[in-house]
Amino acid sequence: MHPNGKSMKTVRLLIFNPGVALFAALYLAGLAILSQNKDFNFADALVELVIVGLVFPLLAWIATRRAVPLAIPTRSSRSEMLVLVAIVIALSIYLIGGPQWIDGLLPARWSVSPRIHFFVNLAKKLAVFVVAPWLIFRFLFGYRWANYGVSLSALRALGRGHGLVVLVLSGALIVFQYFLGGAVAPVRAGKFPAHELLPALPVCFVWLAIEAGLVEEFFFRALVQSRLSAFFRSEITGVALMSLTFGLAHAPGFIFRHGGEVEGLGANPSALAALAYSVVVVAPSGILFGVIWARTRNLFAAIAVHAAGDLLPNLPAFIDLWR
Repeated sequence: MHPNGKSMKTVRLLIFNPGVALFAALYLAGLAILSQNKDFNFADALVELVIVGLVFPLLAWIATRRAVPLAIPTRSSRSEMLVLVAIVIALSIYLIGGPQWIDGLLPARWSVSPRIHFFVNLAKKLAVFVVAPWLIFRFLFGYRWANYGVSLSALRALGRGHGLVVLVLSGALIVFQYFLGGAVAPVRAGKFPAHELLPALPVCFVWLAIEAGLVEEFFFRALVQSRLSAFFRSEITGVALMSLTFGLAHAPGFIFRHGGEVEGLGANPSALAALAYSVVVVAPSGILFGVIWARTRNLFAAIAVHAAGDLLPNLPAFIDLWR
């Protein structure tokens, strides 16, 4: 097929895909709901959609045009989908108050010490989003790490076709965050001296590769997106539905853990406003990582880009904690 014809076919698949249509409908509904919130910044949301939800995924697609996805067998199993839905529901319930409940069972000094709590939070995330789902799919369906894009072949691919998307998207995200990220203001203002900033950069990157990259990329891309794509026989549908799931998973934090104050929703946002915000602001970033996973099937590549994108926004708090 001629390249132009192939591109037009891709565009038609996007326009008429039911998953994309659902994403668009929920996004517009979310905008309508958030229009009632005086604290919400529409300009920032549109920038997020255009750059993170459209431009960066297109850049990822271009950077992987010559990349060969890892050969990971996919199944279209109804039993796997039922188990996945049950896991997502259980995690949604857990996120409402589970982390706080676990904190209540731990020694009090662990909660009052920010540094100890730093590692406690990591342990909770790894247990809930990585270890438990991995064990369930390992014993029920025989899945191994290679089924999630973790193998020597995946590492070798970083030195070939998969390395380009890591370099291009990591660089693009770092530049975007540096100039437009609100949390990066202390770095731009030169608050941190070089002897603190330079050592913290690689350490914080490694930390984020585990705490955010491994946790979110394993669960949402390697597990959820792969199952959705196989079940609906469409990578586009898998990316769209995973992105919605990815966004909505953040809603409990906005409702129950005062995340709304940080995100401009106010101290006590309604459940509807939190859900709308999750779709409008958080879900578009899922598209970017969904494209990277669909085009490479390489968990290492997705983790590296994710850590790079989170690096500068998390760097000030990381330095303040460990200085």
